[in-house]
Amino acid sequence: MERIYRSTIFSKTRLYTICNLVFFVAIISACNRQPAQGEISIVQEDGISTAIFIPSDSIVGLDKNRLEYEISVKLKGSRESMLGEYTSDNYGVLFKPLIGLTPGSAYQIVFRGKIISNLIVPLKKIDHTVSLTAIYPSADTLPENLLKVYLNFSKPMRQGVSEKYLSMLNEKGDTLHNIFLNLNTELWDEEGKQLTVWLDPGRIKRSLQPNERDGNPLRTGSSYTLAVSSEWANLNGAKLTRSYTKRFVAAAKDIESPDPLNWKMNVPGSGSRQALTISFNEALDHPLLYNSISIAHHDGQAVKGEVFVINKERSLIFYPEYHWSAGNYYLEIDSRLEDLAGNNLNRLFDRDLLKDRPAGKKEFHTRQFLIK
Repeated sequence: MERIYRSTIFSKTRLYTICNLVFFVAIISACNRQPAQGEISIVQEDGISTAIFIPSDSIVGLDKNRLEYEISVKLKGSRESMLGEYTSDNYGVLFKPLIGLTPGSAYQIVFRGKIISNLIVPLKKIDHTVSLTAIYPSADTLPENLLKVYLNFSKPMRQGVSEKYLSMLNEKGDTLHNIFLNLNTELWDEEGKQLTVWLDPGRIKRSLQPNERDGNPLRTGSSYTLAVSSEWANLNGAKLTRSYTKRFVAAAKDIESPDPLNWKMNVPGSGSRQALTISFNEALDHPLLYNSISIAHHDGQAVKGEVFVINKERSLIFYPEYHWSAGNYYLEIDSRLEDLAGNNLNRLFDRDLLKDRPAGKKEFHTRQFLIK
């Protein structure tokens, strides 16, 4: 008989965070919801099924050095094991899939070739609330010539009203005026859930009249607060659950283009599905990172996998769909990839058009790496 999930309180984690199961159990005890021994359960975050917990007495004799070989999670009826991260300690194993668990679907947990549990993921509850889920860039120190801010909402929002509900405050709490670019049409994604807000480029670019008259929107060493009002409503009229703020300090201008040759890479070994990690020497544009970097084998074939941006947009990890094979690989980086000041791989955003001519424009930049 298939087992229906047991709801469990679990602190919010991300794919790239090493889960601490001692902390996990401590939270459950505090809530008086500790799972019974031998009970394999689905972990939920904010009503969303995100992971599977397998207690140690269900996997007696487990070799912790061979987690991915001894334990697998499969969609019922599929032969392929799901990709994801396994972490363990004395309490058991936590499996967090790369691609989320599908509500209403059945999954099988296999230990050493034997099915030890069948789980059904509960259907999502209808949620009528709306929230601001993220503000990018996420760092609390940003360059004085910051060009863009991204607001991510949980549901499609009313458009053309951002100036009523979005403001920038100085250290005294006073609202700064004429700091954002006023566009007739706001820049929303296709879902209407992500808004791109530009700081006025005319005040950032030197020698332009707005810059000479009003100066740069931000000043090095000063503190600012980006404020989003709770009065902002979604398309159905539901307002944000609360107001949101992001506080940050302005640092010196960023006047250099990103250089892929200076990026640090942690290269996995062949025969594994370990992540390729790329660390930049600065924070880069969050949405562009997901669309600007790809990986190809030496024969030109694209390597399929999942990309995750971490470390406050200063790093990226790539999990391959299949095991790495030995050989040469190439990072292919779209030259439109930008840092937080709008400098892309080919040119600076704020440049003298007569003096600072780009040496040459490339559509893509490449960097080779070897997997042994």
